[in-house]
Amino acid sequence: MKIIILVTTAFLAVLSTAGFIAVLSTVGFLTVLSAAAAADLPLAPPTVAAPIGKYPVGKYPVGKYPVGKYPQPVVTKG
Repeated sequence: MKIIILVTTAFLAVLSTAGFIAVLSTVGFLTVLSAAAAADLPLAPPTVAAPIGKYPVGKYPVGKYPVGKYPQPVVTKG
């Protein structure tokens, strides 16, 4: 009777160890798979920093001079 209990206990210990190793292998495989999938995802485009201060509104001479009041430059060919 003791031999049957001993064999049964040894068999269940081996089965338990094999199951534990299978679970660890599956968890490791899923971890590596998720890391590889994350590496294949595209990166977000870099964000552009907002300008500090005011925009240069009115700093350029666009529309500041009256049209036709001043002599236009002479363009010569050749």
